[in-house]
Amino acid sequence: MDTLRNNLREINSLNQRGGRMLSIVDLIDDGTIDAPTAGYLLSCVSGGASFLTAAGPGGVGKTTLMACLLSFLPPGERIRTVTDPFRLPDPKQPTCYLCHEIGSGHWYGYLWGDGAAEFLALQRQGRIAGSLHAESVEELRQQLLGPSVGARERDLAGVELLLLMVREGRKRRVSAIYETAGSQHAEFTQTVRWDRGPDELAFIQPPGASEVATAGTIGLQEATTCIEGLVAGGTRMLEDVIREVADLYPR
Repeated sequence: MDTLRNNLREINSLNQRGGRMLSIVDLIDDGTIDAPTAGYLLSCVSGGASFLTAAGPGGVGKTTLMACLLSFLPPGERIRTVTDPFRLPDPKQPTCYLCHEIGSGHWYGYLWGDGAAEFLALQRQGRIAGSLHAESVEELRQQLLGPSVGARERDLAGVELLLLMVREGRKRRVSAIYETAGSQHAEFTQTVRWDRGPDELAFIQPPGASEVATAGTIGLQEATTCIEGLVAGGTRMLEDVIREVADLYPR
């Protein structure tokens, strides 16, 4: 229960819009993402995948999307926000290290320069989750591997999931999802794309072919069924989503 309260507090600290923190059900209802894609992401997160969410301008929803993925964490995994000056949290239990934004702002939970590079290297002790302003894989690589941050490529290669978002008018959409193969090189392979015409997400390869998803503790079908049940039941409160997802994990 202490971990649940801690994680809810850390996720709610990401809230930039006021009111309650939106859940994955809210994003599905808004068309930002769909249930099959959310199920695929739940499987990936259940296997320990680190993830980054990115978008070019502000206000697209990258932080909210990151918060929704944090609600998929195993029940015993504690979220710890990393701050600058860089302070290494004490990992006494499975830990997800959180950076509110990889950026140069002087706000709580923001990291840049050496701090951002050290944050990416924390994957040796647990998983990481963060967001940043980038519209493409190329821009992300330039930011993180370039002189401003100077991260090592092998640390970026450890980020198994990269989610890009766009906004067109009132639409906020997950526009692409990429995976890395976990090698020493940060080679991102696109697994999901947004087709603008029909306004729908499409898997470039079947989710069952995803090494990141199939390594998960929660299987793809079970994860998707859970997400569909949350939507059907109108489960919008973040704490209720966390509890429902927690029941899928082995005890």
